[in-house]
Amino acid sequence: MTDHTPRHGLLARLVPKSRALGSLLAGLMAGLMAGPTASSVPALAAEPVFPPAGSLGLAPPPGMIPSSSFAGFEHRTGASIILVEMPPEAWNQINGKFTPEALAPTGFRVNGGPEPLTVAGGEGFVLRGRQSANGLTYAKWVAVVRGDAGTGLVTVQVPEKAARQVPAPAVEAALRTIAFRPKASLTEQVAALPYTVGDMAGFRPMGVFAGNGLLLTEGPKDVDPEREQPLVVVTPSLGQVPVPEGAEVAYARRLFTTQKDLRDVAISDEERSSRGEAVVVRLRGTGTDTRNGRALGMTQTTVFDHGRYLRVIGVADAGRADALARAERVAASVAMR
Repeated sequence: MTDHTPRHGLLARLVPKSRALGSLLAGLMAGLMAGPTASSVPALAAEPVFPPAGSLGLAPPPGMIPSSSFAGFEHRTGASIILVEMPPEAWNQINGKFTPEALAPTGFRVNGGPEPLTVAGGEGFVLRGRQSANGLTYAKWVAVVRGDAGTGLVTVQVPEKAARQVPAPAVEAALRTIAFRPKASLTEQVAALPYTVGDMAGFRPMGVFAGNGLLLTEGPKDVDPEREQPLVVVTPSLGQVPVPEGAEVAYARRLFTTQKDLRDVAISDEERSSRGEAVVVRLRGTGTDTRNGRALGMTQTTVFDHGRYLRVIGVADAGRADALARAERVAASVAMR
């Protein structure tokens, strides 16, 4: 499976910035999924399958199974379906703006324009086209839907070589089964993540995004657009990431210096170590919030393991060295299930 993290660039500009995810986290998804349980086994009679604790689901094409590393489904050929849940107001931000012209900078070549998509108890639209990445060309579908539980983004990518194993008619049939169910509690969502956090280090869960990302904060606010509270973000890669051996530091540095809504990012400390067979890169530095000029301290721990990575980012006021040190305690305690 290939890394799908760059495919949601437009989402970074459209997700409402007043939500707890904020534009920083939308950017993490742009520059950014819970294993099968008894409730997520392959369904019969085209019944929707939901990721653990997820409110957005569908009946996947034959041969696709629930992913153990992101909210969605995958096929042994590298085909994937990624489910992203968003707040209800995201619909108004997206509807009418997911156009071929707006998506062109992301590399998604859309055939035609958006077409209506029927969703049980809601509405939606779908765009179809192709995209090239990592030396492969994919057939791609992007569906945006809304229902009582919120707004959903469904991205399907099928490598050209897998067109017979995951045929387009099967994908189209799957998209017509998209459905919502009541949203799980935050506690249930955290419990369904594909990793555990052994030491919260004084932080508390604030939200889960994309089925595999976790937000932690310190303080009473769940909506903090001014970044007055320390923030910790735990986010695994969406699938395999082709990082050559020895290139982990350079890859981590690129992630660190290209975070959305930050400028003048500078790295002050760098450390490469190992954790079993995994390579661990820890970076520390500073940056400036482009929206309010706030000086921020930053830390990032990236664990590269068997073609995937898990990233833990800490952001706080430049004077809050204690919060950044505790963010690194969180990073040291994260373990994949």
